[in-house]
Amino acid sequence: MNAKTEAEVNVRRVSLEEVLALREGRARRREELSRSGLSLACLTLNIPGEYKVFPLAVRSFHEESAAFTRALRAEGVPVVHRESWEDPAGPTEYVSAAAPPEKLKAIALALEGGHPLGRLFDIDVFAPGGRKLSRGGFGEAERPCLVCGGGAFACGRSRAHPAAEVMASVLKIMEGFLREKAENIAGSAAAGALMGEVAVTPKPGLVDRANSGAHRDMDFFTFIDSAAAILPFFRECARRGFDRGGSPHRNSFAGEEDSENLTGLFESLRPAGKIAEEAMREASGGPNTHRGAIFSLGIISAAYGYLYRSREKPGLEALLGTCRLMTGRLGEDFSRPPRSHGEVIYAAGGVRGVRGEASRGFPAVRDHAYPALRGMLGRGYSLNDAGIAAFLQLLAHTEDTNIIHRAGEAALRRIREETARFLGTNPGMEEMRAKAADLDKEFTARNISPGGCADLLGVTIFLYRLLR
Repeated sequence: MNAKTEAEVNVRRVSLEEVLALREGRARRREELSRSGLSLACLTLNIPGEYKVFPLAVRSFHEESAAFTRALRAEGVPVVHRESWEDPAGPTEYVSAAAPPEKLKAIALALEGGHPLGRLFDIDVFAPGGRKLSRGGFGEAERPCLVCGGGAFACGRSRAHPAAEVMASVLKIMEGFLREKAENIAGSAAAGALMGEVAVTPKPGLVDRANSGAHRDMDFFTFIDSAAAILPFFRECARRGFDRGGSPHRNSFAGEEDSENLTGLFESLRPAGKIAEEAMREASGGPNTHRGAIFSLGIISAAYGYLYRSREKPGLEALLGTCRLMTGRLGEDFSRPPRSHGEVIYAAGGVRGVRGEASRGFPAVRDHAYPALRGMLGRGYSLNDAGIAAFLQLLAHTEDTNIIHRAGEAALRRIREETARFLGTNPGMEEMRAKAADLDKEFTARNISPGGCADLLGVTIFLYRLLR
């Protein structure tokens, strides 16, 4: 790497002298910890060459630490002491555990051989007193070269591969893992959101665990089938976002200068979204169970993948701001002849519905539903109760075109105003449950279905699961 490249990817070259000095310091600390009478694991990364610390390396090390910790818990190994630090020679963590060193080594070898980042994990294990356990003692072969798959020691000693080629292999492993993890996070959060939304009960006029509300063509199990069918779409959206994201080697995030790229990202989702709608209708037998969720959660999944490429933990404002930039031209949809109920309603009265929410970064969720959900969960209420509170906030602050379609604009205004007045009394949870139950009876009798609010409740739960 030249000086410009180093600045771009936020790394610093480390000299051989520095590496040797830092290794001596690590060895001294290891000797001190070995006197405790406990088994000791030393976690580092296997990154050959002059560059040891950069954003992707730090994130990979966090994965190594988390994976090792999880494996220790799974095996019932108590951790007595843990310490970690980051220096120019790379991140380091020491873990002292009350277990035989052979057990720790077996766990380490399983991670090095089975984790997607395992080829970069370097987990040395020492017995009490300082004796290092070798791979050979467990019948394990020499670790493979990162480039060619041959013996790493022989390739390193002979310098068989240029440093740039080795680093390219390291980055490819790291980026591949992060792409898959972004997909997994989005898919898992979407599953929780779709099932969480339909499970919240009572939910006025909508399908929930108690009844089907104002719907005669679907029930709780229809939503289960539909949710299962469309989950691959959200993984695909996260992957598309990741692949369009900025450099994964520096800490960057979406800004106005990224608007063209993000608009292109949104447009790339449309064909996949249509296919997801077909999968939904096949699974549901025809009814529109999740069209709004496909739209909204697909956008957010792509935004999350886009940010996750360069940010380990995207925040709410960055995520919703990216959604806003992605959908900046969404209003152009209204220039075509109206096709959906929402487009017909916009043509008649200018109500933008979910498109308006997305193009403004989901303000009803950001300013009302999400704080309500987090606040209730933080106070110890169940997800069901928190979902009721969030739904009532949405009912008071959303231009729900489904309500307009079924009951007219006057009904929407009345429902919003009455719900806002109710929330203005600062009701307790029992009062909110009762209000939701009363509205459920009214909406069911009058055939009112606030489907837009249901979709945004799914968005609210989705964001909570993505960001927690």
